[in-house]
Amino acid sequence: MIRFGTSIAGAAGFVFVFGLGMSLDRDWGHTTISASLAALAFGLLAHWWMTLWLVSLRSAQQEQARQQAAQMQEAAAHTEIEPTSEASVS
Repeated sequence: MIRFGTSIAGAAGFVFVFGLGMSLDRDWGHTTISASLAALAFGLLAHWWMTLWLVSLRSAQQEQARQQAAQMQEAAAHTEIEPTSEASVS
């Protein structure tokens, strides 16, 4: 997932900067170099952001699992049947 997102972001950065350079009538060499640098920057930024997002997502899932386990333990403690002293019938 991260590789795909990084590739898409890099391609988007390249297309965006290349299109902007062509619309401003810049020369091919300068535009291509700028677009390549933009692809690298967009890709690195997307990689960093997606890694951060996935780490946060995993952390939230672990926290949610801990909370559910604590709730289940608490519910089990409350529903546990306590022995009662019954009067023997004679």
